[in-house]
Amino acid sequence: MNYKGIMTALVTPLTENRLVDKTGFAALIQDQLKNNVHSLLVLGGTGEYTALNDEQRKIAIDIAVEEAAGRVPVVVGLLSPGLGDNIELGKYAKQAGADSVMVVTPFYVSPTKDGFLRYYEALDEALDMPIILYNIPYKTGVNMTNDVVKTVVEKIPNVVAMKVCTDNIGDVIELIQSVGDKIAVLCGEDYRAVSSFIAGVPGAITASSNLIPDVWVKVYDLVQEKKYEEAVALHAKFFPLMKALYREGNPGPLKAALNMIGLPVGSVSVPLVDPSLEVVVELKNTLDELIVPVR
Repeated sequence: MNYKGIMTALVTPLTENRLVDKTGFAALIQDQLKNNVHSLLVLGGTGEYTALNDEQRKIAIDIAVEEAAGRVPVVVGLLSPGLGDNIELGKYAKQAGADSVMVVTPFYVSPTKDGFLRYYEALDEALDMPIILYNIPYKTGVNMTNDVVKTVVEKIPNVVAMKVCTDNIGDVIELIQSVGDKIAVLCGEDYRAVSSFIAGVPGAITASSNLIPDVWVKVYDLVQEKKYEEAVALHAKFFPLMKALYREGNPGPLKAALNMIGLPVGSVSVPLVDPSLEVVVELKNTLDELIVPVR
């Protein structure tokens, strides 16, 4: 699996009674493929993992694998706090044909360095498939420091990448220098992707690429061509849209925007709520100004 480029953290389209919208999900994935994204993440935070039950998660996995049909890698998020739950769904993902799993740091508890290592060793032993580490301390309250990451990577060959969500580009550069020859260090922040690419990050996992996949692929391509000023300018052009998408709890505004452009994905599950009228108006105006095409 190639972990370079743009990996879209897919929303999970839902029906009015909060079931997975199979038709809507298939259409969303086909739109991603048409716009040449490099890989797909199903059941991340943007995919409302915690709001879905196991049956719904398995349905989402099956649809993603079937629709991708081997054209791009499919990554399955494992965002439960418990080891047993993640092993169970991970086994299902592997059997279904997913290419790898992205595992969030165990939260609520505060693991020691040895605890982190044993946790990922247990996952590796049970699943025996590529693992992407997922560190997002401002959501989980748990931070896997760079020295812990280095130990985990050295001990577990199946750890092949890491999604890093941080404001500190220095931490990212340190990670690249420490483990960048062994794993793909991936940017997990839409705002910081261009600077991370220029700093040496080989790819990004983005939410707004649900909405503007073509723009993100172009930004990535421009950086690879060393056309840094053009990449920065294109990212800056769409920055107001990214800002609007995060005004309120993700993926509420993102789902509203997708509905606006003709990709019906439904609403969000509580405790998330639909975006306020103010945000809806801002989204519509921004989409119109940027001429984001209707699908």
